[in-house]
Amino acid sequence: MKAVVCLLLVVLSFSVVAQKPYAAPYQASLQSLESTNKSSVVADSTTWDDPKKATVLALVLPGAGQIYNKKYWKAAIVYAGLGGLAYMFKYNTDSLDKYQTIYVSKLDTNLTDLAPERSSASIKSDRDFHRRYCDISILGFIGVYALQVIDANVDAHLKEFKVNKDLALHLSPDIYARKPGIGRYSGMTVRLTF
Repeated sequence: MKAVVCLLLVVLSFSVVAQKPYAAPYQASLQSLESTNKSSVVADSTTWDDPKKATVLALVLPGAGQIYNKKYWKAAIVYAGLGGLAYMFKYNTDSLDKYQTIYVSKLDTNLTDLAPERSSASIKSDRDFHRRYCDISILGFIGVYALQVIDANVDAHLKEFKVNKDLALHLSPDIYARKPGIGRYSGMTVRLTF
């Protein structure tokens, strides 16, 4: 548990730095246009989400970065994943405590045997099983937490990215086609238009 707290403090201690939505040359060209002819230049009405703000929100509260980016369905996935892993951790911790108590009662001859019909090897195997899945749930929780922070940052950065509507990938089979220099062949033709 100390390792998890230490890891969390290390992750939170790094400063979060992100790019501005517009590159410096583009902002410089906007400023030069504004200074030369203020009456004819129409201001850019597009507002972009701030990647730094999305990242900080995701670090403070899981899913908040996705909500800030208006990707509500991703926030639901984050909460479902974290909730499932928290349940897995609680279930395996309770089972681990139960099997540890039974195992101790089996080994200590002064205590009453809580499971006389089972062998100590069987109980130890069950205890180790729940210990392993308890550790896996902690690692999964850290992984989902980190992925949602990265997703919030990348999603805020990609708000500016525009995809051309003419972007297309066409695959067509060539069966017994003939090309000069190759002769007859069979294969696929891949055509990318953008």
